[in-house]
Amino acid sequence: MPRQLLQPLPSRGPLRQYARFRDRQRRVSVCAILRAQPNILLFFPDQHRGDWTGYHDTPGVRTPNLDRLAERGQAFRNALTASPLCSPARGCLAAVAPYDAQSVKHNQHDVDPDDPNLYQALRDAGYQVLGCGKFDLLKASMNWGANGRHGDGPDANLHRLGFTDGIDNAGKHDFVAGHKKGRSEPFQAFLGKHGLLDTHLDDYAERTGKNRANYTNTAPTPLPDYAYCDNWIAANGLQLVEAASNDAPWFLQVNFNGPHEPMDVTASMQSRWLDADLPPPVASNEYDSEQHHAIRANYAAMIENIDAHLGSYLEYLADRDVLDDTVVIYASDHGEMLGDHELWGKVVPYEPSVHIPLVLAGPGIEARSPRDARVDLVDLAATIIHLAGAGSPSGKGQVLTDQVLASRKAVGLGGWRAIYVDGLKYVHNFAPESGGRSWNGEFDPADDAPAALYDLEVDPEELKNLAGEQPETVARLRSALLDTLETNDG
Repeated sequence: MPRQLLQPLPSRGPLRQYARFRDRQRRVSVCAILRAQPNILLFFPDQHRGDWTGYHDTPGVRTPNLDRLAERGQAFRNALTASPLCSPARGCLAAVAPYDAQSVKHNQHDVDPDDPNLYQALRDAGYQVLGCGKFDLLKASMNWGANGRHGDGPDANLHRLGFTDGIDNAGKHDFVAGHKKGRSEPFQAFLGKHGLLDTHLDDYAERTGKNRANYTNTAPTPLPDYAYCDNWIAANGLQLVEAASNDAPWFLQVNFNGPHEPMDVTASMQSRWLDADLPPPVASNEYDSEQHHAIRANYAAMIENIDAHLGSYLEYLADRDVLDDTVVIYASDHGEMLGDHELWGKVVPYEPSVHIPLVLAGPGIEARSPRDARVDLVDLAATIIHLAGAGSPSGKGQVLTDQVLASRKAVGLGGWRAIYVDGLKYVHNFAPESGGRSWNGEFDPADDAPAALYDLEVDPEELKNLAGEQPETVARLRSALLDTLETNDG
């Protein structure tokens, strides 16, 4: 029998009230457990580019709760995805492994539930492993089911992945594609129950097609706030924690659908950004300034909404007297070009695509000023393993609480690979003029493959490709890249 779907709370105000009517006697037993193993809360939005945070000083962007989290913990200003595409990035996090050392190479691959992973390691260490939102670990199969467990009973694939409980919903585009294929899904079931499914599907039909309608259509969604997907996801996460046992620590990963395109926001979200002063795109003449501002305002509104939910969760934990015993992490799977270089989405090696926010705070994490080391999602997974006292399924990655961190990092997808060394960024098998078309090809280590070289210290916007001017540097970094890839694959 399908589990009862978690219902959203009507707004962020009731989220705060929700924390106050539970039995205060639970705090004693919970706190006693958490002193040995902390709870771990991972906020994991989809497609949040790393520079669009308040702590990164991007003009106009508002993330007050994330900024406060950074002040009491550690923020990494140059954090990277392991691969700038949804399923591969999340596959790297799950496997605790770089792109070339794990099996999910594109969005048409699922994580094998029987392969050792982060979530199984946490479960084996005694954690209740909880999750909600867009997992994208089993994206290709589209077998969410109305309960979001990819099956029923103990053999459900969500349990096989290592989760104790959870609700996996489709991403924004997969929601529509899955409905067309007759696949059941929990957010679809929720909207249907409230008579809003056709309303949502009709709205999305207007956000596809020519002229990048998934970006340029910035009209607000007709959905009420309580039925907006990210608000529903946030409410589900709180209810998962409330239902958890008091006898073991929990790990909760909240996978928001935003700020991934389409640029659908509620009217109340949009109203706060109509006159906001936001930076224009880099190297773009594609649209006029008004269109770019409308797109970027909706993107910022989605980020602000997720940040507000972060604040509600922090208040919830504080009200239960467990905030000081909980590690809170904010990261994303990859970034968003947002029109820079006249590109949208991700998959390319430019910084807006591969740069992600990363903040950690809580027990075992020293408060310090933002760090500039280049770290990635593999390091984040290794750090979660370390903080939980669990055994790593791969032995890869570095612990982010260490005082000294290595900054030589490789990122890849499909046919291209990039490496960062001493302020330089080398991209193999990528020509900027290609617009990223090599992303879905095969990696070619040949010396004559197209290349890009950027000095990020003097050219952070990647406007000048130095590869043709510095062949010796290209050869040196190509060698460093191939050595790193060989090490990663070992």
